[in-house]
Amino acid sequence: MTTHPDGTPVTPLPDLRFTEVDGGALGLSGRRLSYMEAGQGPATILCLHGIGANSMGWRFVLAGLSDVARVIAWNAPGYLMSDPFVAERPRAEDYVEAAVALLDALGVAGPVHVAGSSFGSMLGACLAARHPARVASLTLMGTSRGQRWKGEEGRAAMLAMRKASVAEGGVALARTRSDKLISPRAAPLVLDLVRGMVAATNPAGLMQSAQATDQVDVVADYAPRITAPTLAITGQDDVVNPPDVGRLIAEAIPGARFLSPEGIGHLPEVEAPAQTLALLRAQIQGDR
Repeated sequence: MTTHPDGTPVTPLPDLRFTEVDGGALGLSGRRLSYMEAGQGPATILCLHGIGANSMGWRFVLAGLSDVARVIAWNAPGYLMSDPFVAERPRAEDYVEAAVALLDALGVAGPVHVAGSSFGSMLGACLAARHPARVASLTLMGTSRGQRWKGEEGRAAMLAMRKASVAEGGVALARTRSDKLISPRAAPLVLDLVRGMVAATNPAGLMQSAQATDQVDVVADYAPRITAPTLAITGQDDVVNPPDVGRLIAEAIPGARFLSPEGIGHLPEVEAPAQTLALLRAQIQGDR
């Protein structure tokens, strides 16, 4: 079996699954959401991926925590065969309501442990602020603040960069952007895993997510209302959301902790699975 440089087995991904939700009420073009799942509980982990990612990015969490939790890795609207939003500029809250609808459709009524990566960390913060009773703990990776705090020029530049990055499709995006998501010290295997994940990106879905991110400032909008035990992880080599961003978000969330591991870029869940699994396991067990 292939192993990650840190010794974690690289196991096959679970099959892609589908469920029906009330697409009309959620503002979706259809009723289908897709996800991957492993494990049976007693805890439940909801994994929320980044803007250029999907459920494939959670392969190590799906395999590594299935002994203690039911792990659900969603594909946000517009990603990996989940029906997209009808609106060109959906809000973060719209994604969160779709995530809650997915949990409801899968029979998950109690609080879940939320793990969010980048864009998914922004959604996780929104979910914890908007539905505190549904969140047992919150782990933010490659921690995103959103884009509103950057001002008009910064926001316009980011949206233009996003549009240009996906102009030639997901495979081109994977070829040109994957190395920016990981530490320059990451092994070739890690880059291959990231490229395979990013290549599945649908440009229209990514741009809807970019529009949602454009409207958010996690520090102002969500952080003060988060009551779940929170851990923010930003690798020291993260050039997408640098450590100072994650540290500021953690400082704004009551009682949150912040970690900045060496040798890791934007994707701790892919770059350092053994360390990330240990941290998530501690979150589940309340060993903080």
